[in-house]
Amino acid sequence: MRERLGSGPRIVRALFAAILALGVPIAIALPTDLNGKVYASGAVVLIAAAAAILAAALVRRRKEPAEDPSGTGRWSLELLRRLEWRRFEELCAAYYEVAEGADKPPSVVQCKPSSVYTVGIKPVRELRAAMAAAGVPQGVLLACGTFTSEAKEFSRGESIRLIDGGELLRKIGALAPEQGQALLKLATAGDFSTPTCPACGIKMTARTSSTEGRKFWGCLNYPRCKRTFFGASNAPA
Repeated sequence: MRERLGSGPRIVRALFAAILALGVPIAIALPTDLNGKVYASGAVVLIAAAAAILAAALVRRRKEPAEDPSGTGRWSLELLRRLEWRRFEELCAAYYEVAEGADKPPSVVQCKPSSVYTVGIKPVRELRAAMAAAGVPQGVLLACGTFTSEAKEFSRGESIRLIDGGELLRKIGALAPEQGQALLKLATAGDFSTPTCPACGIKMTARTSSTEGRKFWGCLNYPRCKRTFFGASNAPA
């Protein structure tokens, strides 16, 4: 890796030296007077410097990462919030399996994918109830958004660890590169933004309210299934 990163500067230095080595002797030999030799040598140096600057710019441009119009080439908070609820849960389960391992104390782990901005105290209380029902003293709640101060205060007294979107990205970034890439591939495979109907297990479709004109996600099995999603970060266009 170090050798590859250092190849750009070596190319620039080699180009500069080659132009000087070939140009200076010619510049000195061709002019007949001293002033001509000085001017010609100076011109060669300037040409070599300009060529080296151009080569350095080309090397830097070649190393720049390619543009990613889809936004799926690397982890970001925006990408995390685009994940539909089921894909976010799958990501959290996969991360927890990789990062925590089997030697950690048992915990009740829950996700809150639908709240992409703030998560209040209600899901934290629900997690505490699930912990009591399972007889497990520790709990973890993961979310795309952030937690309110009330939720944080309650969690501190109940052995509940809150992981918001930013912290989850930092934790994924701390994994081995191949593990982070595997999670990214899992998260962005196929249609990762259209919500899955919680009742039917199929992808929902974009609909428009006949009364208010609002766009929302509705189940393909309507009217038998009336499940809908409003106001998500991946709301239909």
